[in-house]
Amino acid sequence: MITIPAFRGIWYGCGTANTLPGNQFVYAGGKATYSAWHRPIAVYAPAVNRTYFVFGDHANRPNISYYDHAGQSFAGQVVLGENPDMNAHRNPTLHIDDDGYVFVFRGYASGGQPMTVLRSEKPHGIGDWTPRARVGEGTGSYPQPWQLVPGELFVTYREHHLGWACRISTDGAESWGPPTTLVQFGTGESPSVYGISQGATGPYPRTVHFVWSKLGGGTPEEVAAKHLWARRYNVYYAASDDGGRTWRRSDGTPYELPIREEAAEKIYDCGQHGVWLKDIQVDGDGRPNVLFIDAEVETYKSVWKFGRLAADGYWYFSDVARTGHMYNGPALVLAGPGDYRIYGPSTPSQPRTDGGEIDEWRSADRGASWSRFAQRTTGSKYSHNHVKTVLNHELGAGDFRVLWSYGDGTSPPATKHVFMYMYGETLERPRPIG
Repeated sequence: MITIPAFRGIWYGCGTANTLPGNQFVYAGGKATYSAWHRPIAVYAPAVNRTYFVFGDHANRPNISYYDHAGQSFAGQVVLGENPDMNAHRNPTLHIDDDGYVFVFRGYASGGQPMTVLRSEKPHGIGDWTPRARVGEGTGSYPQPWQLVPGELFVTYREHHLGWACRISTDGAESWGPPTTLVQFGTGESPSVYGISQGATGPYPRTVHFVWSKLGGGTPEEVAAKHLWARRYNVYYAASDDGGRTWRRSDGTPYELPIREEAAEKIYDCGQHGVWLKDIQVDGDGRPNVLFIDAEVETYKSVWKFGRLAADGYWYFSDVARTGHMYNGPALVLAGPGDYRIYGPSTPSQPRTDGGEIDEWRSADRGASWSRFAQRTTGSKYSHNHVKTVLNHELGAGDFRVLWSYGDGTSPPATKHVFMYMYGETLERPRPIG
């Protein structure tokens, strides 16, 4: 048995169209580490040998803590504010700059509030915080911060009613430059795309890679008539090598901004299925590797897909696993050139829900083929889900590569208690967080 941890996260349910029998929501359960668009939420800091992480607690307040690798212990969790509702789309994201200052970003899925930023008053400290400049005055969500150029802070995010945008700060988030709309598909009142980014680590300047999918599923009337959950279509790609100022396709040809649908590099066509992006990581050669789910919205039948940009300039894709829900949340770990791993809920633990038992899948040929290496959780009463990869985990001892949420995935649930776990291969089993 795994000891129940002290830290508690948010239980959240979302979506009412085309639900599976017995459920009130399309997806529900432990969402402390939700969603794929919240990234990064955990960062290893080699200067102090700690892994910092943020999450939404049981009241959906933004929280931060860290794991001290030397002492194998957790710092007490620190609450960083309040949220106006129990919407896990408001979960925080995390950044640590070159001087050790810790930044926590918080966006809003709705309600008209701008994105807020806090900075620790001391390097590597989490006890005292100072508000920094808001990221614009409009509504934004899913802030994804990276350091790409020395002395600069880059953040990309969904800009409501416009598309996907980015901003740059040159003074530690005391102020922000004007927004740049990166992607804008179509027009109208709804967000047009959902995207995930990954900034490279190592020497400057660092490349940031960005993949996104198109929000689709037909007109509102068509979706309502079919009772279908809105799809996201296809996978598109862009990258920037100069801190987010200019962007290019995978073959190096430049984009004009904002990127329109007819000009976007489509690296994967899902046909009439839906696409749910899950992770993007950069390999040792500086090339992007993508993990996503191709799913039938009507049945939730899903295929985990892995894609990589190879040295010859082509994208190659492979199937990893077949599961029963598009809101299962696996994570990608590139532990070495011959050691690719995926941690995620590919074995069900609760019928007709998202999440399940955490399996470890491995590839020894850079993702061309995959096999299930081990079951990391078994016999669980509830569901594990929303696995997230720790940024810089490869610099640590291998005891904290991923973290995830655990809770009752049924709706309505028997319990709304939500906990979190961490895992790395030097641990015998997943360890409770807290």
